[in-house]
Amino acid sequence: MFALSFGTIAPTFASQIVVTFEDIGPSTNYQIPEGYGGISGWESTGQWSDYYGSSHSPALGDHFFHGWGGELSFDSAPVIFEGTYYNFWGSDREISYSLYYQGQLVYNEALNPTSQPFDPYWLASGYSGLVDKIYFYGTSDGIVIDNLTYTTAPVPLPGAALLFGSILAGFSLNASRRKVG
Repeated sequence: MFALSFGTIAPTFASQIVVTFEDIGPSTNYQIPEGYGGISGWESTGQWSDYYGSSHSPALGDHFFHGWGGELSFDSAPVIFEGTYYNFWGSDREISYSLYYQGQLVYNEALNPTSQPFDPYWLASGYSGLVDKIYFYGTSDGIVIDNLTYTTAPVPLPGAALLFGSILAGFSLNASRRKVG
């Protein structure tokens, strides 16, 4: 019985996803398809672009997302949002980002336009809990997102429930044998 129970254990691993935009080209008419990188909302928030003529770290590659703010939803939610290379231009309104889980705001951070570098910089999440949406509040001049990084959250597998049930059944069976004998 226990051998059967242990056979039901299946490992659950989280996997890190880095959305680089390097495999999208101008042939897409600069649109990023919905679901790209496991995220929806690209089409309504901005477009694919390249670093042509602008300074940036070579580690970022040649392409990025340029948008004006909006909501991005993780298709494999919940996830842990680790961060993204980020930048924005202008300061005509509040610049921030918010993280949501199941419709509830779980984290918000305002960004200071006077303290950010000129090039895209690593914007760490600041929150280590589960999220299913990010909302970027940008400026009229736009935001840059590159190498957006998140980790899929491990989901409890039915194997764990089956293991627990098998152990209980084993104890129950063993108890009934003791009463008979």
